Amino acid sequence: MRKKKVLVHGTAESMNNFFSDAVSHDFEVVALISEENLSSEMEVLSPQNLPKAIYKLADGIILTNAVAEKSVVKFFLKQGVEPRKIILWDVQQGWGVLNFPDKDGKQVIHCCGLDFHIRNEDDMKFFNEIHVFLQQQRRLKNLNPKLYPEALAKYFQKSTGQKLDFNNLKTFTQKMQWIKIYDATPLKSRLADKYLVRNWVAEKIGAEYLIPLLGVWNDFDDINFDELPDQFVLKCNHGSGMNIIVRDKKTFDKQNAHEKINAWLTFNFSALALELHYTRVDRKIIAEKFMTNGNLPDLTDYKFWCFNGKPTYCVFYSNRSTDCRMNYFDMNWECMHFRSIDHPNSEHPEKIPKPKNFELMKELAIKLAEGFSFVRVDFYEIEGRVYFGEMTFTPAAGNLYFNPTSTDEYLGSLLKLPEPTPPPQL
Repeated sequence: MRKKKVLVHGTAESMNNFFSDAVSHDFEVVALISEENLSSEMEVLSPQNLPKAIYKLADGIILTNAVAEKSVVKFFLKQGVEPRKIILWDVQQGWGVLNFPDKDGKQVIHCCGLDFHIRNEDDMKFFNEIHVFLQQQRRLKNLNPKLYPEALAKYFQKSTGQKLDFNNLKTFTQKMQWIKIYDATPLKSRLADKYLVRNWVAEKIGAEYLIPLLGVWNDFDDINFDELPDQFVLKCNHGSGMNIIVRDKKTFDKQNAHEKINAWLTFNFSALALELHYTRVDRKIIAEKFMTNGNLPDLTDYKFWCFNGKPTYCVFYSNRSTDCRMNYFDMNWECMHFRSIDHPNSEHPEKIPKPKNFELMKELAIKLAEGFSFVRVDFYEIEGRVYFGEMTFTPAAGNLYFNPTSTDEYLGSLLKLPEPTPPPQL
């Protein structure tokens, strides 16, 4: 995703704070705007003498002086600057928000150069999540990699209530935290990329196992929806859970999709939980063919947990869109006694039929998992055929909860940690 061209307004101190902040890496500064005479290698403009034409060249104006926020916002609005171009930033609070109604009187929130039309509780929930993500990214992006273990230990204790000692790792979830920092290799970055992984999968097992790709873009505005079929799936390639399923292009809410995807593209997914293998992923948008499995409401999804290159368990999801159930099976399709606390087992897991292509999926998982201490390899079985889903190296960011709790330590005993590699900088 290209960097935003911005003007920066504030005092000498606030500008210095901004440039030392991690967020400065996400923007290309066109000019500085100040009431003061500053010594700077960049051009310094007075707001009173600023040519209005420059607003058309910039994607936003970052206001770094919170004390003068209201008066400065009012000034720029009078100059004809669109509210969405006014970006609030503060050294203490991070990204601020502006609320303006649209032409229909509905609430619109502007934050970090993004627009959020708030029409219901779900829209507000989405904005709050994105705002938290952006603030988290800001806090971590300039952190010295030597401090990642300390930061991750705090995150782990807050998420799980457990202390994390990197010198005494026993459970699966504890070892996942180590992997997030010390096994974030360039190859993992490539395979976590939902676009680049396709070529690797084609090389390893064959392109016939890939869901057809309809397009790839750097920016939402580059998508020509007239060239897409009536049904498709939009995805961001650089993380998890950033999908939009389009079942009918005629009723597709393009504005809502635009806002969501632009927000997703703004943040570095690795900053959410220090899953550092996502750091190197070049953010893009992809469209894939909309897949259906007869009259079933959900695709049949099989997730193979592979330890040291060997598939050991297969997690089967059912009723994902209604009452999600989750069952662990071994490689003989025997149901395991343990379960994830987040999702209950099916009432009669012993009656769940073994997939037709179970042996084939096991063989494919072995080829894809080769060389990794742990990876989850996902497949779909659709109308008798196998399709690759994704490769996940740290499921749920490593924060998993099992019943019985002893399962965590048992799975940890299966995971042999590789030699550590230097962590990449966020």
